[in-house]
This record gives sequence, C-alpha cells and structure tokens, in this order.
Amino acid sequence: MTSPLDEARASNSCSGLDSAELEELDAVARLYLSANDGFMRLVNRLGESVGSAIDRLPQDWRARIDGAAETALQIAWEGAAATRPRRDARLRGTAPLRWATGERWHRYATAATGALGGLGGLPTTLADLPVTITLILRSIQQIAAEYGEDPAADDVRRQCVAVFALGGPLPEDDEQDASLLAVRLALTGKAAVDIIRIVAPRLGIVVSEKLLAQATPLLGAAAGAAINPAFTRYYQRLAHVHFRLRAIEQRHAPEQVRACFDRIVRAKRGRASPGHPPAAPAD
Repeated sequence: MTSPLDEARASNSCSGLDSAELEELDAVARLYLSANDGFMRLVNRLGESVGSAIDRLPQDWRARIDGAAETALQIAWEGAAATRPRRDARLRGTAPLRWATGERWHRYATAATGALGGLGGLPTTLADLPVTITLILRSIQQIAAEYGEDPAADDVRRQCVAVFALGGPLPEDDEQDASLLAVRLALTGKAAVDIIRIVAPRLGIVVSEKLLAQATPLLGAAAGAAINPAFTRYYQRLAHVHFRLRAIEQRHAPEQVRACFDRIVRAKRGRASPGHPPAAPAD
C-alpha cells in the first residue's frame, strides 16, 4: 500500500516540489492533524455538551460574546506587540512580561488566567478574555519569529492574528481542511481591522464554548485552568502549521502549495483509524 506521501509525489498537485519540500509538507500535515489530540477531543465533548446552552443564551449575551472576541483581538493586537521580547514596552505596566518566552510558559500563564477568570463565572471570564488572547497571540508572534518572520512587521502581525481563524477546537468534519486553506487565502493582503472582523466571529464560536464551560463560579476556575492551556497549545500548533506553509510558499505558487498540502492531509485523514489520531509532537 502506498503512503500518502508517495501518492502526493505521483500527483499533479504536488509536481514541482522537491523531496525535501514534500517531506516538510508531510510533517506539517501530521502536526495539523495532531492538533486535535486526546485532551482537545475531551474539550470537544465538553463543547458538544454545552452546545444547546449556547443556542439558549439570551441574544444580548450572544452579542456580548461576539463583541468580546473582537475587543480581545483589538487589545491583543497592541498588547502582544508591546510585551514582545527585546522591545521597549509601549503600554504602561507591560514591561515585566518582556522576559517571559516559550510555548510552555504561555500555556502555564493562560492556565493561571483561566483559573482567575473562572472564579466569578461568566462575567469574570469575559473580563479575562483579552488577557488570555493577548498571551496566545504573543506566543504566536514568537513562533513566527522562529521561522524567520519579523513580528514587528505589520504584515506578519496580521498573519499572527489570522491564526485564530484557521480552525478551532471543534468536532472535525469534511469541510475542516478546505476551511483552513480557504481562510488562509481570504486573509491575504487584508488590513488589520478587516482581519480582526473576519477572525472575530470564528474565534467567537470557540469563546462561547469556553465561557459556558467556565460559567459556574469556582467550578469555572478549574475548567478555565484546564481548558486554557489546551486552547493555547492548539493555536500554537496551528501557528507552526501556518508559518511552515508560508516558508514553502515563498518558493512556490501559494495555490500549488495549498493544493499539495490539502491532498496530503485528506489522504492521511482517510487512512487514520478511528480513535487513533496522528501522534502529537513533543513540545
């Protein structure tokens, strides 16, 4: 039986890419599929259990959640940049965060903010949201830098925000892979304000599940401490996917890279055994 990579080598969609690039796309595909790992699937089930509750939310609360997602992204746009390592802080009180680096540190930090936000239920979780999103975006910017991107450049900052629209810890469906590629294409060249408006509704879906899981005071603190690191890890992995694909797109037509990546992902998904997702990478 041929492997998904062998099938890609023989396909027209992957013609023109050398062996090293195909192997890199294969590795990125494994990372993308591993993002929805065991613990994230637990969060998915939690989200499914509160799904009907989302539908029953009063309209004003649903509007507040959507608005909170957009506001959080707007605050994160400035806050994450202001606390970036080796950069003079532009926002008062953010300088102490400039030393804090690393994906693991950001997961610990969002666990702490999730616990604090969940102490008072839904209102305090809404208040915590901008801090959590800022920490996640800050981590995404650091990941971008690992791949030679300049997080200070406006285009790269927009690409970092766009990571929030590439997916979410939701149950997988047949459109997920196509959605990943379509969103990456749709966000190309957009201004920051436009990207935030596009990203906010997609992030709002994830935020709704998170908020409802933390809606009960005290119990919400435990939920926030568990869920926040899972969300952070998920977006960190999507950031690796996004910027590794961008690196290959510097050498080839982005449409071809997307088509080849899509073929590899779909082949791997079709061969995956139920209940046995690709192994998650160490981090």
